[in-house]
Amino acid sequence: MTTAVIGGGLSGLVRARALAARGEQVLLFEASREPGGVVRTEKRDGYLLELGPNTVRPTPELWRIVEELGLESEALLADPRTPRFIDFGGRLHRLPASPAAFVATRLLTARGKLRLLAEPFVPRGNTAGETVADFFARRAGREVAERLVEPFVSGIWGGRADRLAIADAFPSLARWERTSGSVARGAFAARRSRPKTAPRGNRGLLSFRGGLSTLPRRLAEELGPAAHFGRRADSLVPSGDGWRLSVPGQEVRADRVCLAAPAPEAARLVDAFAPEASSALRAIPHAPLAVLHVAAAAPPRLEGFGHLVVPQRDRRILGAIWSSALFPGRAPAGRALFTVYLGGARDPGALELSDPALMDAASHDLAAIGLPGSLELIAVTRYPGAIPQYEFGHAGRMEKLAEAERQNPGLTFLGSYRGGVAVGDVVRSAAELPG
Repeated sequence: MTTAVIGGGLSGLVRARALAARGEQVLLFEASREPGGVVRTEKRDGYLLELGPNTVRPTPELWRIVEELGLESEALLADPRTPRFIDFGGRLHRLPASPAAFVATRLLTARGKLRLLAEPFVPRGNTAGETVADFFARRAGREVAERLVEPFVSGIWGGRADRLAIADAFPSLARWERTSGSVARGAFAARRSRPKTAPRGNRGLLSFRGGLSTLPRRLAEELGPAAHFGRRADSLVPSGDGWRLSVPGQEVRADRVCLAAPAPEAARLVDAFAPEASSALRAIPHAPLAVLHVAAAAPPRLEGFGHLVVPQRDRRILGAIWSSALFPGRAPAGRALFTVYLGGARDPGALELSDPALMDAASHDLAAIGLPGSLELIAVTRYPGAIPQYEFGHAGRMEKLAEAERQNPGLTFLGSYRGGVAVGDVVRSAAELPG
């Protein structure tokens, strides 16, 4: 059994490795010359820059791969107690991590806190056709929806809570309400069902001494000659009981094909034989992002994961990760490194700004909350289509892909547009092998 995997991001690399471990022959083709897709680490002027994700949640599937690859000694785990902040009302508010902190926080009013505490007693609703914003406003109150959920959605997804469908973007929350009657009771039940002793990797947030690219590079090394980089797939067609794949200078025959390329590339490859699936892939909205790496003299005390921003008139950035405070080795001695995000579904025009204009926005918004105002621009990275958005119609689009898989045995679609956008979700989906 031979499987051709198209795409050398984490999805494709993890799926190829899992198939090879099962004893199957695997051939992986990736257009870029480097593995990892959006997981990209660069060293520049003494700084370690994460151009894509900065950290990942070490799910059991992901940590198992880390152990099997022998990367435990390279792993860095941020303290799960590292504070996180929200920029609202002209100041940073620490996200409360204890009952006392919840009572003391000024992020929510007394009315907002009481409304949140009443969530377990809110009757079940109908999540069909409900946005993330509407779901949280109904269950936990409008303050929670606007001051906690909206910055999370814009900062993590690059999206808008009033566009994402709760049933698709956060299916576990919709399920908890349906099965337990409330999000709080559902979360408590899920926590009780977890193993009592979690492996070491399940604590904190994961990176590596050499950055997140350590993982895809090691995966590519393990695949060895089965992985072909700088080889873009030109065409894909069903052929008899299998598939015929054309890459520059070579025609490959395979029993199965796993399309782990980005949605637009997968759409191009299936257009001739699965036009409805191709249209569904092209219809998936993607949020644009501009990623700025900026540096300053290290403050006397900088402790925290970073901060997200409640949408407000005098702010433009979506949030920032305080990279040098999170992991060692991210900046030269005496310097601090921040990874700042602009754009997203709320501000797609940010990508059209010049580098100096982006820098001005970052400097203004960081200075406004007391972070260093004299910043040095290290790098700007633009992603016209960074993160797939699970907006209304997403479930229907995913059904079109499933129908194409049923009609074309041996074909599989795999990527962050299906099963979750977080790195842990991507790895879990890729590790789940077909029968």
